[in-house]
Order: sequence, then structure tokens, then C-alpha cells
Amino acid sequence: MKEAVWGTAQRWFPDRQIYHRSDGQVRYFAISTTVQISALMGATVLAGWLCFSTVSVAFHGQAMAAKEHEIERERLESHRLVAEARATEATAISLMESRMEEFDRTAYEFQMRHETLRQLVEFAEQLTGQEMEPSPALDDGRVLMAATPADPTPREARDPLIAIAATASGEPEDQVTYLMGEQDSVLAQAEDATEARLQNLRAVLRLTGLDLEAVIADNRDSTETGGPFIPLSESDAFANASSVNLDQAFSSRITRIASRLLEVEELEEFVQAGPLGEPVGDTYRQTSDFGVRIDPFNGRPTSHRGMDFAAYRRAPIQATGPGRVVYAGWRGGYGRTVEIDHGYGFLTRYGHLHEIDVRRGDTVERGQRIGGMGSTGRSTATHLHYEIWYNGSAIDPERLLRAGQYVQQG
Repeated sequence: MKEAVWGTAQRWFPDRQIYHRSDGQVRYFAISTTVQISALMGATVLAGWLCFSTVSVAFHGQAMAAKEHEIERERLESHRLVAEARATEATAISLMESRMEEFDRTAYEFQMRHETLRQLVEFAEQLTGQEMEPSPALDDGRVLMAATPADPTPREARDPLIAIAATASGEPEDQVTYLMGEQDSVLAQAEDATEARLQNLRAVLRLTGLDLEAVIADNRDSTETGGPFIPLSESDAFANASSVNLDQAFSSRITRIASRLLEVEELEEFVQAGPLGEPVGDTYRQTSDFGVRIDPFNGRPTSHRGMDFAAYRRAPIQATGPGRVVYAGWRGGYGRTVEIDHGYGFLTRYGHLHEIDVRRGDTVERGQRIGGMGSTGRSTATHLHYEIWYNGSAIDPERLLRAGQYVQQG
């Protein structure tokens, strides 16, 4: 039997010889039946191992997928439970707050009127930074935005006033008389602080030489707003006061103060948004003014629509106000240029940069580096060419830089 098997193996895998001829010499390699059978068995074992590994990986992958699916299902279920708990909590809080507000309106209607006045003053103090009076003029007559107390004695906190009014006397008439006197005092303080801040802002921004009313009106017109007209005395801000039948004088006074506060808010927004900062973030010198000058290349008079500032190569160039980058790249004689839209019709241009650190569409803040000073384009030396455009026309940057210095000092 053993010999028969070996004979069959020799018929299928007879001894083979591989001949090789090189340089006139013939060599051969003998591959015996045993070597061939051993190679076949090795290949068979390797193939079997590969098949086994493939099947094992496939089954393991299915098991892992099933486990991940179970984990995901449990995660979603836990998120659902958390969301339901948060919704229940929010509903309970909302219901509690609603009942508390209703209780407060019912129990303290007249005192809420006094609270409305307190909130009005707080809004004024948020805009002004603190209780203020007009700042003293400098030698040249220009006004700084400096905050000082509006009166020589510290003002008493207004929260305790309500408590005092409620506990000073058990008679409602006495409480009403006390609160009416406090209302007059609060309104006087609000008018003083608001008017002082408004005059400061107007005095400083008047240095820009712009028609501030037109600037604010243009920005207001460009804002996408709408809705029905609701008189100020009927708005939610004074709903509590309206419920106690305010007299006409009180309503008119509230309306006048609120309109002043809105005007202060608009001017503050312009101060924050306008290009009033310094364009160079390090020590610099001014080398050319806005207006007519002699062209440094051809020696002929030319219109210079900006100001030039010189410093060292790659000195930090920064945005003079918050805005959106509308151009960043090479622009003819300007060389590497950045243009920023600040709203209110203002656009600033920074030319001859050595490098640019922002891209079109970026939002920048005042003082943020946008590039480095260079001498690209039509330039004779390292400097920044800085322009301010308002509604499509170039204006003198010196006016806004001068106003910005007072804003920064204030």
C-alpha cells in the first residue's frame, strides 16, 4: 500500500531537472518528488490559514458592528432621557417664574414703577460707563471723554430706596409721597448723566468733521428692521408704570430721557465701529498729508487721497476699526493692499504692504494686525499709505485719527 501511494506520487510529481547554460557550461537543478510534495503541502497549509483568518475577521467585524449599534442605541436613549429631563425642568422654571412675576405685579405695582426708573438709570450708566458730567475743556478747546462724578456726594444705592419706602410707614399715602419724590430725584440724575454723556460724544465726534446725524441715519436706514409702530410709553419697558395711570408730564419726561439714551447708544455704536484707531501698531512718523502734493516720481502736483506713515520694514499694520475685509491682494500702484468695510459707509485702505495677514471675507477687530509695512507698488521707500473712504469719496484720515485719540484717552 505504501509503495502504491509512493508510485502514484512519483507519477504525478516525477523528478524534474532544470537546465541552465552559461558561458558554454550547462548546469542543472534537480527537484525531487519529495521537494515538490513538500512545497504543495506548504502552499495548501498557507491557503487554509488565509481562508481561516478571512472568515474569522469577517465574523469579528459583524460582532463589533452589532456591539457598536447597541452602544449607539443606548447613547440615543440616554440623550432622549436627558432632553426630557431638561424640558421638564425648563417648564417648571418657566411656570414658577410666571407665577412669581404675576405675584410681584399684583403686590407691588407702584413699586415696580419705581423699579422701572431704576432700570432706566442703570441703562444710562451702562452706556456712560459710570455717573458722568461734562469733561473739562483742554487749552485748545477740545473736549475729552473723561468720566467724573455728577455730584460731589456719592449717590445712595437705589435698591434700598424701595425697601425703605415699603417699611418707613404703614400708610399707603406716605409711601406714595415718598416714592414720588424719589422718582423725581432718579429722573433728574438720569437726565444729567445722559445729557453729559451725549454732549461729550458729540464734542469728540465733531472733530471728525462729519455730519453725525446723516452718518447715523444712513446706518439706521441700512439696518434690516421693521414692525408696527408702538409709542415708547406703551412699550413693554414701561408696562408697569402705565398700569398706574401715569400723568402726561411723567410720560413725556420718560420718553425724552429714553430718546436721549437711544441717541447715546447710536453714537457709542459709531465710536465702537468707526475707523478711529491708529493704523500702525508701533512708533511711526507721518511723512505725507492728505490733499495736493508734489508727486515723488515725476515732480508734478497730484492729488494724494490718503496719509503716509513711515516706520521700519514689516512694522505691524492694524485695522483702525472692526469690519469685514473686502479686498486683500495686489492693487496696481498700491502694491499689496487690504480694504476693510466698517459699515456706516466707511471703507479703509492700507497700501504698499510687505505681507498680508488676512483674506477677503475675514472679520477683523480694531487693533488686529492685518499685515506688515512694506514698499510694494508705486513706492519710494518703506511706508504705509492709509486712506478712508466715506460713501465713495476719500476724506482726510487726520480728522478721524484726531477724534480717535480723544476716544482712546477717555
